[in-house]
Amino acid sequence: MSAVVPLTRLLSRPARQGRAAIALPVVAFAVTTALLLVVAGGARMFLVDPRTADEGGFYGILAVLALVLLAVPLVTLGAAAARLTSRRRNDRLATLRLLGASGRELWSLTVLEATVIAAAGAVAGVVLYGALLPLVGLLPFFGGPVGIAAVAVDPLLGAAVLAAVVLIGAVSAAASLRRVTVTPLGVRTRSEAPPKKTAAFVTGGILIVGVVALVSNFSVVGELVGPAVSVAVLLALFAGALGLLNLIGAPIIAARGRAMARRARTAAQLVAGRELAAHAGPAWRRVSGMALVSFIAVVAGSGLAIADVASEAGPLMADIRTGVLVTLGIAFVLLACAVGVTQAASVLEERELIVGLDRLGIPEAELRRARRLTVMVPLRWAAVGGAALGLMLAAPVVGISLLVAPLAVLTIVLTFAAGFALVAAALASTRPIVNGIRRSAA
Repeated sequence: MSAVVPLTRLLSRPARQGRAAIALPVVAFAVTTALLLVVAGGARMFLVDPRTADEGGFYGILAVLALVLLAVPLVTLGAAAARLTSRRRNDRLATLRLLGASGRELWSLTVLEATVIAAAGAVAGVVLYGALLPLVGLLPFFGGPVGIAAVAVDPLLGAAVLAAVVLIGAVSAAASLRRVTVTPLGVRTRSEAPPKKTAAFVTGGILIVGVVALVSNFSVVGELVGPAVSVAVLLALFAGALGLLNLIGAPIIAARGRAMARRARTAAQLVAGRELAAHAGPAWRRVSGMALVSFIAVVAGSGLAIADVASEAGPLMADIRTGVLVTLGIAFVLLACAVGVTQAASVLEERELIVGLDRLGIPEAELRRARRLTVMVPLRWAAVGGAALGLMLAAPVVGISLLVAPLAVLTIVLTFAAGFALVAAALASTRPIVNGIRRSAA
């Protein structure tokens, strides 16, 4: 164990991956921390502020719903940053394992580094939160700007958020070490076969059907358990549905990749199909934020439609409209961060593949088409899947008439357009990194 700290310092050096390999996780953790603090402070305001008492707890319900919708992408972004922190050095960890390092030393090494990087990002996130707080205080609720004091988190809640971010980093890093500890030679030579996830797909599909059935018969559930418990159950079902969407996403992408490889007519289609089939999990995680944003867009669109229909009902409807727009805005910030981190990370992780294709004589334009297919094909499935799940869950609650209202449809369409444009821009921004890798291999 005495060698863990020196090795951590040695392996933390950027090496050939560049400074981005460390900077990207730190930025992701900083954004995760800042937005978690913003969301937690807003939810606390709606739960304890005396100005919400006249609405019988309705503000609190909406706040918890927004917290549930945003918690999943926030945690996903933090976990992705932690996986990047450890996965970028799996080769060197596997080499240490082959040289005689114990599994306990490797575990301590990776968890220590991930914890330090997560803690650095969390501290930076507190600074970012401090800069955002005056802007958050200008949000119009209850008939005017809420003020900084209303949305600021108390020290205990802030400490809990920081501890949660660091814990996400440590746990995700530890979970990523299973392949290095159990089969170091397989990791080092990249000989691991892609796992089959048929059982996960079937289980996830059955559970999603069950969740939709429960939401469709929610009135019966409400009569059995009472209004307060029924709201908690509904929020839990929404959160569970978001998790199940990630469970079935990777198997769908793997099947689509195998089909693309079988029917490929160009080198780009063959490379993309094989890549999607072999690495469906990472391919899905790169675009899973779009699935969550599409889901949120459906719920947000129905909320805007409700506020538009009941615009004369008083300040509550105006506050709902503001809350919906803020939630959707935060979701887009999360999507932008997740896309930027995962696309740049994918280039760093696929260095050997890019170099190998370059040495085989694959033209640069064909390589760009292959990389675009590996991103845009999962993106289409993620967007459609998230929107479809949102429609199935929201329709029994708000009614189909609100979901097809012009404002709701416009919200969904604009979300799709903005999300696809955002991912395309992130993909284009990684072109200099790819070109640099190709030049260094020449």
